[in-house]
This record gives sequence, C-alpha cells and structure tokens, in this order.
Amino acid sequence: MIKALRDLIAELRAMPRTLWVLTGGQFINRFGSFVFPFLALYLQERGLPLSQVAWVLGAISVGGTVAPFFGGYLADAIGRRNTITISLVGSACSVLAMYYSPNLETLLVCAFGHGVLTYIFGPAANALMTDVLPPEKRVLGFAVFRLALNAGFAAGPAVAGFLFTRSQALIFWGDALTTLVFAVLAFTLLPQGLRTVKGRVTSPQVAWQSWREAAIDGWRNGPFLQLLTAKLLMAIAFVQVFNVLALDSTERGLTMVEYGLVMGFNGFLIMFLELPLANWVKRFPPKRISGIGFATLGLGCTSFAAVDSLGGFFLAMGLFTLGEMIALPVSAAYGSELAPKDYRGRYFGFFSIMWGISALVGSAGVWIYGFVGVNWWWFTGLFGVAAGALMALTLRDRRPDFDSAPESPPKSA
Repeated sequence: MIKALRDLIAELRAMPRTLWVLTGGQFINRFGSFVFPFLALYLQERGLPLSQVAWVLGAISVGGTVAPFFGGYLADAIGRRNTITISLVGSACSVLAMYYSPNLETLLVCAFGHGVLTYIFGPAANALMTDVLPPEKRVLGFAVFRLALNAGFAAGPAVAGFLFTRSQALIFWGDALTTLVFAVLAFTLLPQGLRTVKGRVTSPQVAWQSWREAAIDGWRNGPFLQLLTAKLLMAIAFVQVFNVLALDSTERGLTMVEYGLVMGFNGFLIMFLELPLANWVKRFPPKRISGIGFATLGLGCTSFAAVDSLGGFFLAMGLFTLGEMIALPVSAAYGSELAPKDYRGRYFGFFSIMWGISALVGSAGVWIYGFVGVNWWWFTGLFGVAAGALMALTLRDRRPDFDSAPESPPKSA
C-alpha cells in the first residue's frame, strides 16, 4: 500500500505543468459554478412558470449539444489555448447576460449562447491534454482533471447557497468572476497546442471541409466508431442517475437528507479512490478496461431497481461509482489514442456531441420514468451493459494509411 502511494505521488510529480494549470483552473471554475445548481429556483423566483423554466434549461442543453462542432473545429484551427480562453470569457459574459435579460425571449437566446460558449471548452481542453501527455500518462492525467472537476463542484454549491440567500446577483457575478480568473490563467500560462487546419480558418468553407475530412476519417476508423457508440450508450445510462434518482429514491422512502448522503457517497469515493484506481488499471489494455467500466456502470444503474433501503442505495451507488471511476478516465485516454493528430480537436468534438445527445435523452428519461417507475432502471442498466458488450467486438481500421494497423495499441494508457 505504501509503495503504491509512493508510486502514485511520483507519477503525479512527473505530470507536465499544463495539466496542473488546467486542473487548478478547472477547480476554480467548477467551485465557482454557482448558477447551475440554483438556476431553476432563481427562474421560479423571477416569476417564470415551470414550462418556461424547462425552456431555458433546454436552451442551455441544446447549446451544449451544438457546441462541440465549434469547439472541435476551433481547437484545431486557432489553437487549444485560444479556444479555451474564448470559451471561458464567453461563458462569463453570457451568464451575466442571462441575469440581466429583460424578457423570456432574450433569456432564451442568452441561455443558448451560454450553452455554446461554455461547452466549446471540452474538446480543446481534452486535445491539449493529449498534446502534452504521453500515452502512458493519459489515464492518470484524465483522472486528475476529473478529480478537480468533482472536487470543485462538490464544494461550490454550499458557498452558492450562502450567496443566494444574500443576493441572487451574487451567484451570477461570482460565477462570472471565477470563470474569468481561469481565463486569465489559461491565456497566460497554457501553451497554444497544435493547429492543424490549413487555410483561411474563419472561412465557413474551410470549416465545413475540415469537418467533412474528420468525419470521413472517423467513419473509416472502426475502433473509433466503436468507442463513440459505446460512450453514447454509457452516457445515456450515466445521466439517468443524476436526472431520475432524486425522484425515485424519495418516492421509495428516502428523505432528501438521505438522498444527499447517497449522492455525496459518489463524490467521496471519487475523491479518495479514483487516482489510485486509475494508476493501477493503466497497465491493462484500455479497450478491454473501458468495456468493463461501461458494463459495471450499467450494472450499478440496474441495481437501483433491486434495492429498498438506505444501505441498498449506498451499495448500488458504490457499484455505479466503481464503473464511473474505471470507465471515464480510461475511455478518455483510449479515445486520445484513436484520435489522429491532425483531427484531434474534432475527434474530441465528436465525443462531446455524444454527451450532449445523452443529456437530451436524459431529459426524456424523466418523462419515461413517470410511466414505468422503478422498472426504468432495468432498461437504463442495459444501455451500460450493451456499451460494455460492444467494446468486446473487433472492428477494423479501414483508413487507407492504417489497413495493416492493429485495432488498438497493445498495451498503453
């Protein structure tokens, strides 16, 4: 145990500065994500009926779904650092615009813009980490980045609640200012990263042609298509826990405090176990481990249907979280290996699009749960298990330059 801890510390010390800038900035940004946990409540207090609140939240989700098309292209066209900075500055400005929107129409436009500007960050950040991390360090590197995200979001809502009780404007200004702090850090400390799009990058024709080339390359890349589809199935299962579990657990007898403890258990396990687990599983073939993680996550979802006590919910959440801790960093690292250098930002854009689609499907899951109740967990779990089964198949890389290439690197991150 002590040797494993020393090895982990040594691995972390050897990580490049770029990862720590991204990680520190992401913690600050997620800690300061004051608006999202209280947005629905704020909109209700502003006088909007639930139907209009849903429209605003949906506008953000739609913006987040189309954002990767911009983020993936910009990451390859103008550089990772510039794209990250644009995303952060735009996100800060748009969240303030939402607060000062005078009517619903303006609010919907600003919400959509906020979704786009916020979520163009992901492809650029993932591409930059892939640029600077060697393959053997990527599983742990992506796990560190996830840890910052989870730690910040776990701590931030408590501060947001305090600010909200003082003044609603404070959560919007606090959110904007912490995002701008990250923008300054990114612009001054991050390297530019690769730029692989040639020509006049602001031209719509160049952008369309670059996406067309990336899409053709991805369509011929069998292992990439396999992972892309599996991640969509896994993500559909994943988002149900954060959309449906609150409704289901309280209907089956848990108090809101007990539900909060179950969700907190997820964050607790990630905080203390994900880095050691990632450092251990990185020695195994990433394709196989990704499949195991997807299936474990799905079984965790299914197990929510079979429990009827607080202890049972903790066990189900533990199984779900185990799958999450395996699946997300390993599959991100495996995806980075499948992404060609010339299309890296756009490949990560495709992965982000899958998460956006899963968020939209997740909203429908709440509606389906209203009809089928607890049985929805059985279907939800099947998505994760199907993702794991899909990863067991062997698909060829049909790109002309890769006809003789192995399906995946034999043994790396």
